[in-house]
Amino acid sequence: MSTIDYRTQRLRRPASDRWCIVVADDHGPEWAPICLSGERQSPAQYSRLGESSTLLHRALRRALRLAPASQVLLTALEEYRECWEPSAWCLKPEHRFVCDHRAASLLTGAAALLSIASKHPSAVVTILPARCYVAHEWVLSAALDLAIARLANVSEGVLTLGMIDAIESLDEDYLVATRVPPGRGLTALGFARQPTYWVARHLRERGALIASGIMIGYAGAFAAHISKHWPGLTSQLLNVVNAAAGANVECEIPANLPRGVPRPVIRSLRWQPPCFMQRVFRVRGCGWSGLKSAQAVAKVSGYLATARFAEFAMAAGEGE
Repeated sequence: MSTIDYRTQRLRRPASDRWCIVVADDHGPEWAPICLSGERQSPAQYSRLGESSTLLHRALRRALRLAPASQVLLTALEEYRECWEPSAWCLKPEHRFVCDHRAASLLTGAAALLSIASKHPSAVVTILPARCYVAHEWVLSAALDLAIARLANVSEGVLTLGMIDAIESLDEDYLVATRVPPGRGLTALGFARQPTYWVARHLRERGALIASGIMIGYAGAFAAHISKHWPGLTSQLLNVVNAAAGANVECEIPANLPRGVPRPVIRSLRWQPPCFMQRVFRVRGCGWSGLKSAQAVAKVSGYLATARFAEFAMAAGEGE
């Protein structure tokens, strides 16, 4: 990939140069409570949690607000095709990156990023996890718009959103960050994966933020990181991507693609600091849950059930 001074792109770039990747094959709890009659038990990102649309559908709506449908990509698992395919009807076949085993989920995300960077290295890419719950969509929507506007002043070329919520969350990942000049967010120093309750409280008291997994950056910055850690696999992934695009079919990642590549090399690709440097912008009060465990899913589901009951009781009282 050629070197680009991303800061020179600034606001002269059209809004149509935005791309989104919705991640639906992220590892997570294989359980979500059945809240509506006729609803099947499924992984959290494919469940409704008692609302009218699935979490995946809501993530796709976020993506379609930020980018044209022709520039929205999806990563998904073959085994759950019946869960995600109905929501992906508006996406081009070649913009669906599918793997048939979880070990390949890193490959689907990398392939999606490389497919954009190979043709549009200066494009702004927003990565949105499907496995998350947002209570106040308008807060997150405003934060995404502001973060995209601020990207031109981020020297790293990539930023992420760190969440601050009044309600204590369960089993979240955390970003440890330090201040930079006002208006330029925080510099991410480290990443803590689902620390114990006491460690998480200690981190929050010292300013750590919940890691949302939402990243916004220039396609070339993401591609450079992939090429650095996977120099051999990058060209193989591009061959698969180009073949799918040429045939206008889904990009299926072969199970044997990383064969012969040492496992430590595969695991070397990390999207968290300090391995992947990025800026952090705080988002307060959107009601975020990363649904990192069955307990977290149950807590959100219980909250929604209580809220629905309160609404029903209020409506019944007004009707008397």
